[in-house]
Amino acid sequence: MVPVSQSVAFENLRAEMGRSGCTIADIARTIGVTRDTARNKLSRKTPIMLDEAIAIQRACFSSCDVRYLFHEIWDECLANDAQGSD
Repeated sequence: MVPVSQSVAFENLRAEMGRSGCTIADIARTIGVTRDTARNKLSRKTPIMLDEAIAIQRACFSSCDVRYLFHEIWDECLANDAQGSD
């Protein structure tokens, strides 16, 4: 089994998973995919869709903002938007 620290690229999500005891299998069930597919999404090997990120936040981390949990994507979008406006 791969440790969560190596299979979750989103640092705040990883921290919240550790605090709450939420597993990759729990997240897989939440978004309706296999554990391997969820691991690939959380490690950023495959894209995670906005509706999946929101479902994870609502089901597992309702006290956290989705932008906090997935700030890496949010920051990339803001950076890309800033580059596009130059």
